[in-house]
Order: sequence, then structure tokens, then C-alpha cells
Amino acid sequence: MTEFWLISAPGEKTCQQSWDKMMMATTHTTNLSTNNKFNIPDLKVGTLDVLVGLSDELTKLDTFVER
Repeated sequence: MTEFWLISAPGEKTCQQSWDKMMMATTHTTNLSTNNKFNIPDLKVGTLDVLVGLSDELTKLDTFVER
């Protein structure tokens, strides 16, 4: 059985040095891992309350569309 791990490491969007340091890590150079970089966009909603409100509204709209 193959085991997969997804590990997220914090970093600056413009900080290439952190990525280079990770790519030089032992796990990558010895082919123990495959490292990929992907950017997660910033949350476009201001507060958690607004996000919860939008989630509730989306549920109502989803129910309305399914009818």
C-alpha cells in the first residue's frame, strides 16, 4: 500500500529563498519526495461573520435552484 502525505509550509508569495531552501532538502535530493509549489489566493471576504452569512445564503440559493 502506498502512503501519500500532503504537507503545507507557510511562505511569502514573493520569497523565492524559502522555496529554494526546501528544494535543497534531503527528501527532494534523494528522491524521497516530490515538491510542488502552488499559490492559494487570499480570501476575498472581510470577516468570518460575512463568510458565514454568504454560506447560509448559498445554501438557500442552492435549494431554490434545485426545485
